[in-house]
Order: sequence, then structure tokens, then C-alpha cells
Amino acid sequence: MLDFLIFFAIAAISGMGLGGGGLLVIYLTLVVGTPQIIAQGANLAFFIIAASFSTLYNAIKKQIKWKITLTMSASGIILAYLGTLTAGNMDSSILTKIFGAMLILGGLTSLLSTFSKKNQNQNI
Repeated sequence: MLDFLIFFAIAAISGMGLGGGGLLVIYLTLVVGTPQIIAQGANLAFFIIAASFSTLYNAIKKQIKWKITLTMSASGIILAYLGTLTAGNMDSSILTKIFGAMLILGGLTSLLSTFSKKNQNQNI
């Protein structure tokens, strides 16, 4: 039951565009004990389902720029395939470290961006 509640919360966060997938991988690897590569695969399947509902909602509200979306998707398909091949042939410990580094870098970038915007607003 706890897993269901956690997955529900992560889906809600993903629906807001806040990157809930990273949280799911962290939960699956650290709490459940799932190997990194399996957690990433589960995250991708989970994300497809969760994102489908968010996409439908945003499409109905006409909040999607389809030309940009299709361009990004085309390159994303190719790069996702290459990334999957790379991750599948990589040692799990290296993959875990790369994932952790990306989460830290993303968090720091977001944090610094917030401070930068706050300073810009004060200077206006």
C-alpha cells in the first residue's frame, strides 16, 4: 500500500513537470533495493503512462507547441536509443554515479537559477 501511495505522489509530481522520474528511481534503488538499470526501465514505463495523461490534459488546453514538440521528440528517440545501448553495456556502479551526479547538477542549476532570478527582480 505504501508503494502505491508513493507512486501516486510521484505521478502527481511528474504531472506538474517537476521531474518525478528521478524520485522514482531513487525510491526504487534506495528503498526497494531495485538494481539501477531495472529502476530506470521501470521509471520509463511509469513515465509513459503518467505523461500520457498530462499530455492529453495539456493538449486539450492547447498548451503544447506541436512543431517544437515533434522536433524535440525526433531527436529524443534517436538519443534515447543510443543512451539505452550505452546504459545496457555499462557497469551498474558507474551508471548509479552518473545518475547521482546528474541529479546533483540539476538541483544545483535549479537552485542557482532561483537565486539569479531573485537578484534580477530586486534590481528592477
